[in-house]
Amino acid sequence: MDNTLAREIRVIKEISKAIVHERDIEMLLNNILAVLNREMKMLRGTITILHGDTLSIEASHGLDKSEMQLGHYHIGEGVTGMVAATGKPQIVPDVRKDKRFLNRTKSRDETAAVAFICVPIFHLDEVIGTLSIDREIEPGMDLERDAALLEIVGNITADAVSLFTREQEEHRSLREENERLRNMLIDEAPGEIVGNCREMQ
Repeated sequence: MDNTLAREIRVIKEISKAIVHERDIEMLLNNILAVLNREMKMLRGTITILHGDTLSIEASHGLDKSEMQLGHYHIGEGVTGMVAATGKPQIVPDVRKDKRFLNRTKSRDETAAVAFICVPIFHLDEVIGTLSIDREIEPGMDLERDAALLEIVGNITADAVSLFTREQEEHRSLREENERLRNMLIDEAPGEIVGNCREMQ
């Protein structure tokens, strides 16, 4: 068995194991990126999730929080947005030579030779996010094979990403409902809140 195949088997095995045992979805997404970091000489990795027409970085390895917050892409914008729009992987052999590459997170040294691979994450035949990595450029690297492995990883983690999206939407709905109720209480006249019962008044 060649070293590349052995590495690919390790990646799939470790990520599958994490999916079975990790119940915290955010922790699971970070664990997936940690596996890719160990096995693929990854410099940075991100998982974005689609909200409406915008992709936002929800999990990362190699980015701090401020850099993550800069990671928003409209459908069709940059390499990540193009992957979401077309549903097809994109390989950038050297980010310095591709004008589509936006470096929106400002985390990369724009003089460094870095390859970028981004693949879609599908759930029920719809793109719900992307998985991407930066990796070192080295002799003999096979970016097509790396992209194929990332597609497999994206496929086996799609249910977890979908669940993460639903949990976020539920939390957002609860916050909005709580805010609406607070505003109602503030706006209502005191008499209307107390009611018309003589004892209550």
